[in-house]
Amino acid sequence: MASRANGQGNTRLMKCCGEMWARNAKNIKDVPARTKGGQGVYILYDGSTPVYVGKGNIQSRLRNANKKGKRRGNAWDYFSWYILKDQGLIHDVEVLLLRILPPYLRYMTRQGGKFKGIHLTSQKSTDNTPIYIKRKWLR
Repeated sequence: MASRANGQGNTRLMKCCGEMWARNAKNIKDVPARTKGGQGVYILYDGSTPVYVGKGNIQSRLRNANKKGKRRGNAWDYFSWYILKDQGLIHDVEVLLLRILPPYLRYMTRQGGKFKGIHLTSQKSTDNTPIYIKRKWLR
């Protein structure tokens, strides 16, 4: 799998990131430490399948998850990490990822994610039947 660290560009959300890094001590050490702004959101993968979404001091969290005896120890082999420009958005980005991914893909994450101070709007129509779409199956 390809690895990349991206600290340049015009994104308004991220300061830097690393995507699909192989799980090993050297790669974990290369993630910026808390003292160098290493607070953000990270994802653990089993192959290419996300199995855990977390936030906080990324390098420290990855070191703890890397311990074989822990609950997450043997269930992941790649990770991605994202350091946000606005540290106040870390919680919201984590929650957004948790709510987008179906629970069976992030099965090691126990929480569902709750936005703080937001009003969830329900659909107004009592008819919640979607329009039927005909799917084309590959043969």
